[in-house]
Amino acid sequence: MLNWLKKKDASGAGFEVGQKFYDLEVAEQVQLLRSLSVQALDSWGLSEAKVNLIKYRENAVFAVTAATGERYAIRVHRAHYHTNAELESELALMGALARHGIQTPPTIPTLDGKLFVILQHAAIPEPRQIDLLGWVDGTPIGTVENDVEMSPELVRKNHVLAGKLAAQIHNFTESWTPPAGFTRRHWNEEGLFGDNAHFGCFWKYKLLSEDQKSLLLEARVKLRDELAAFGKAPDRFGLTQGDFLPENLLSDGESVRIIDFDDCGYGWHLMDLATSLFFLVGEPSFDVALDGLVAGYRSERLLPDDHLAHLQALLLARGFSFMAWAQSRSETETAKELGPMLVEGVCALAAEYLGSGPAADAFANSPRAPTPVETPTSSPLPTYKRALEGKVALITGARSPKGMGFAAALKLAEAGADIVMTTRTDGDITQELNVLGDERFDAFKALVAKVEAHQVRCLALPMDVAEADQVAAVTARAAAEFGGIDILFNNAGTAFGAAFTDTTPAMFQEAFDVNVQGLIRTSQAVIPSMIERGGGVIINNASIYGLGAAPFVSAYVMTKHAIVGLSKTMALELGEVGIRVNAICPGMVLTEMGDKEYELIAQLEGCTIEEARDGLAQQNALKRGAQPEEVAELVAFLSTTAASFITGAAIPVAAGQPAGL
Repeated sequence: MLNWLKKKDASGAGFEVGQKFYDLEVAEQVQLLRSLSVQALDSWGLSEAKVNLIKYRENAVFAVTAATGERYAIRVHRAHYHTNAELESELALMGALARHGIQTPPTIPTLDGKLFVILQHAAIPEPRQIDLLGWVDGTPIGTVENDVEMSPELVRKNHVLAGKLAAQIHNFTESWTPPAGFTRRHWNEEGLFGDNAHFGCFWKYKLLSEDQKSLLLEARVKLRDELAAFGKAPDRFGLTQGDFLPENLLSDGESVRIIDFDDCGYGWHLMDLATSLFFLVGEPSFDVALDGLVAGYRSERLLPDDHLAHLQALLLARGFSFMAWAQSRSETETAKELGPMLVEGVCALAAEYLGSGPAADAFANSPRAPTPVETPTSSPLPTYKRALEGKVALITGARSPKGMGFAAALKLAEAGADIVMTTRTDGDITQELNVLGDERFDAFKALVAKVEAHQVRCLALPMDVAEADQVAAVTARAAAEFGGIDILFNNAGTAFGAAFTDTTPAMFQEAFDVNVQGLIRTSQAVIPSMIERGGGVIINNASIYGLGAAPFVSAYVMTKHAIVGLSKTMALELGEVGIRVNAICPGMVLTEMGDKEYELIAQLEGCTIEEARDGLAQQNALKRGAQPEEVAELVAFLSTTAASFITGAAIPVAAGQPAGL
């Protein structure tokens, strides 16, 4: 079959007139694409490397072994599948995830700093985009053919890790500000199964009978209505991995890494889970895999039951897109192999979805839709539709996209409040409150667009609550631009671990200056404005340890007890001028500051950070950490008139976690 290739050099010179690339046998196409990848490796200084095929599906992917023994993966992209801007955006996302510590293949720039090259081969009718990625060791947690036997224990373990990874990606992309020019496809109703879907019209698949086509089109109408009603709020729709297939999830026994972002784009978060599960539908391992995915995901990110109730719909939507893929690529070996199975499986899903299939009742009652008892989570979160319209909120300590301050800024903005959010900075602050020499503050300012997306005004300003002049400058700026402050969330704080006997007076003083004096300073600065505006709300972020104690954080516990006591006293004094004051006392929250606590516990206990985090989670009734958004919901509630008779309270947000000693 390959004899004719022996007469031609790697450039394709001497290619037979009239020979069509897409008419060639698969092995012949692969040989030509391999020669193109060999040519491309010059751009990375790897001309002596060995190149072997990994897979040929959407793209041709080859393993590259350098003369030094170092390994890479080189991708020769399908022609006309992604624009250059879309590919640049994919690689930008992968690079950002890797820098954030999420396990994705590293992107390898060329010798002159490009993320990919475009080359032409005389025997291939189009130029091809080619990029190089770092090698990822591991074994796929499954295949689309389900031809790998695994124990239920291993299936669940792998899918717990996969669920954690999916949630970490969604947490990151929800807070990430993409670079200018970032563009990826939208996997919404239109992108998945609309008249102009990205993969084409699934109902035109030649393997479908007329009855099957009618069934699928009926299900399509219902599916479109359900997904439109589900909506595209940021807690359920955003930038997703897009191709969370088990063969793209590589396990090393202790962790799982995702290797293919070729279809990343804007879609429902739950679709990544549906993609991972799709080829397990009807298999004995489905329920075990689902249980693991949900448990892993909920350990990192909120997944309400009312979201999970749409899993059946998204499995069907994924089936429609897979069928469209197969019909638009019917010439490929993969489409030929999967086509009949897709028709049978998607039609069965559609019948179940419409309530007319043999398994319709079983689906509704099976563990495919876990109940709160099986996989605990919080109830669906409320929304406060513009309940704070016309109000102005000041939030301290709002820099981190993973933090409670920024989550509260988004939630209060969603409720209609204008936002002044602040963060401490190491840079020099000018009289105009501009920061020089601190790149972290540039990233903080980039978060403004996410707040303003709720059609409110937003100021992002530097402020160290321990510095009186900075507090005065910020409150004056807020009064000048927004007219004053109605809501104050005292969220800024600091924490460090040390035995009581090793905690110096200076350390106690630093904790007191930031956590307590900073709260006092900021509150006293805004109270006159609140009185002028007819009242206000002050919410102080204490801690579950403000109601009890914990070892090795004596300075922190001291200050949090002070905050609880101050909040109750402030409430008694300020009630007559219409200012309500409450303390919130979060337990385990999945924030950057929380990560420091896990590190401390790990050091003290001689365990891994993951073990420390999981051990802490076991102390509460829900066996998981809270998302910052769950704390932000309480901040929003306390800010509205729905909480008009709540003041002087210290409210635990800890899922029953004991306050300590």
